[in-house]
Amino acid sequence: MRIPNSLYMVPEPGDRAAGEIPPGGDGAESGDIDQVLARMRPLIESAVNSTQIRALEDSALAVIDDRTAAIRALNSLVGEAKLSVTLLVPPTRDAPRLVAAALGALAARGPRDARVQILAPPEMAGDERLARLATLLDGVEIRLAAGVRHAAAVVDQRVALIRPGEATVFGAEASVVRAPAVVRALYDIMMTAWYRAAPLAGYQRLQECLRRDSGARILRMLGEGYTDEVAARELDISVRTYRRRVADIMRLLGARSRFQAGVHASNAGLLRA
Repeated sequence: MRIPNSLYMVPEPGDRAAGEIPPGGDGAESGDIDQVLARMRPLIESAVNSTQIRALEDSALAVIDDRTAAIRALNSLVGEAKLSVTLLVPPTRDAPRLVAAALGALAARGPRDARVQILAPPEMAGDERLARLATLLDGVEIRLAAGVRHAAAVVDQRVALIRPGEATVFGAEASVVRAPAVVRALYDIMMTAWYRAAPLAGYQRLQECLRRDSGARILRMLGEGYTDEVAARELDISVRTYRRRVADIMRLLGARSRFQAGVHASNAGLLRA
């Protein structure tokens, strides 16, 4: 991979700046994705203060201050994926197009078994460009999670490209991070969000369900731990009808438990629908 002049590179040091996440990074929940990225800012800033330079392949961090170079880096990293690609797609005008180009780079390298997981905010559910991403490659899955405002990609759980909503440092367009602990922390946060997110495929059907048949009230009752009998009585329906509607909601959410269904719906912003 050719290294453009617009990259500021630092070697992987042995101290916490590149090897550990900042305080408070452990145990963050799915709604904290952007907060985790914000906590990475001091880590990146302290690492950039180093004066040593190595090639990108050996560095813990590369700060990219040029948009074109950032796009090339995304395409290169995703195109070389062997096992997995996990992406945060923010609600910006060009995000779906840039992700499509990166997945195109992966497809151009021939058949791959890499699993592609895409997280986007609920307001993008009606964006046809987001839905089309699932058709570019086999194995692409898309889910919706509230609070996604930054762009990020984790490839093979070994390297991450982060593009915060605001410049990270020195007007940077993006940062490529290879420090294992930082990459792992970001991946874990994204996976927590993933398992709590609502599948895009069922989102629109679920919105319909919430607008009728007391769907929104049922979700709230699930999250608050109502018993079937109490919930059915409040909704003035039979317990059998209530249980059938709960099963429909769980299926559309891809939830394995009733409480998880409530969590999924909340994280996907469905309870505000």
